[in-house]
Amino acid sequence: MDQAPALRGGRYVTRGLLGEGGQGVTYDAFDTQENRAVAIKRFDVRGARSWKDVELAEREARVLATLDHPLMPRYLDRFEEDGALYLVMEKVEGQSLDTIVRSMGPLPEAEVRRFLACADNALTYLHGRSSPVVHRDVKPRNVIRRPDGTYVLVDFGAVSERMSTKGASTVVGTMGYMAPEQFQGRALTGSDVYAVGATALAALTGKEPETLPHVGLHVDVRSALAGRASPELVSAIERMVEPDPDRRAKSVGEALAGSSVTAPARAPRLEGSEDDAVKSVKKLLWVLWGLGWVIVPVALRPLHAHALIPLVMFGSLAALLVLTWHQGALLRALLRKWNVVEAPPRRARIAEPTPRVRLAEQERGGARVATTEAHDALAVSDTEVAAPRREQRRA
Repeated sequence: MDQAPALRGGRYVTRGLLGEGGQGVTYDAFDTQENRAVAIKRFDVRGARSWKDVELAEREARVLATLDHPLMPRYLDRFEEDGALYLVMEKVEGQSLDTIVRSMGPLPEAEVRRFLACADNALTYLHGRSSPVVHRDVKPRNVIRRPDGTYVLVDFGAVSERMSTKGASTVVGTMGYMAPEQFQGRALTGSDVYAVGATALAALTGKEPETLPHVGLHVDVRSALAGRASPELVSAIERMVEPDPDRRAKSVGEALAGSSVTAPARAPRLEGSEDDAVKSVKKLLWVLWGLGWVIVPVALRPLHAHALIPLVMFGSLAALLVLTWHQGALLRALLRKWNVVEAPPRRARIAEPTPRVRLAEQERGGARVATTEAHDALAVSDTEVAAPRREQRRA
């Protein structure tokens, strides 16, 4: 097995492989300094086929360092060793959606709705940033289901920091999950919406999207999901996998709501999140800066240092902009360091379940039976999706 026993002077001890891909391998590892499990992605810079591969690895590290959301892995460290670039991330416990479908077969609608609610939450965060982040490779293999039932987006190796409208970017993605515009090198936020819809199709049918019936460039969603999903969910997925990006739903939430008007992007609210504390401190700092135009002149008057007023005020403005850069990333880190707030638990808020649909593995007479718990109202952040009330069972 391709395994490096220890990395960075013995701090990281690898325990096996989590996966392999075109950009490198990902290790299951343990951080002996912080006493926690981590995932380490290795990219062989010296063995790269082209400079573009190196650029993708660097881009992944750069983007991951700015992300802080419970439904995606947290960036922890980055280093180079023996001609390889290593990215250290929080290890997401659970199974990939691909593994679940392969072992259990097509998933029930309630579980797919749970995935869609989580995906809407994560994409609202990524696409709502000042410089939108496009994942470009959402697929069952890159979606992990945690034991608490939440779904996490992983593997940002194909991430795009900016949307290209001139066809100048590299074509990156997976056949069947790529929106048509990605074949032209144009990765839009809507491309992720298409990929989420295709992933939902794969979960509901147990088949790859490109093998499903097609009518022209359109996936024949109604034929593929006949008897497998409610008419409302069928219509929502049709809006997500619309080939024309101008006619496609602008977000997963819009598709589920059946709205033709794009709702304004809102920051996801998660149980245990520190977002409220960060926002409160940011507001306080801005208020103090505004009051500074009155306080600073009064304070400097006895010193006859009126010439320093612009220097103090615009210097403090620069410091304030640095603190609030990237949605307050530096401010967030400082608050954690000073123990003003605790790092949020990496789980999204989901209503207490009422037993409806079962989906996990149990041994019953030699048969593998899927069991879990879903509920009638799956609420994640500002997304609330009503699950169908009819009973569904899988054996």
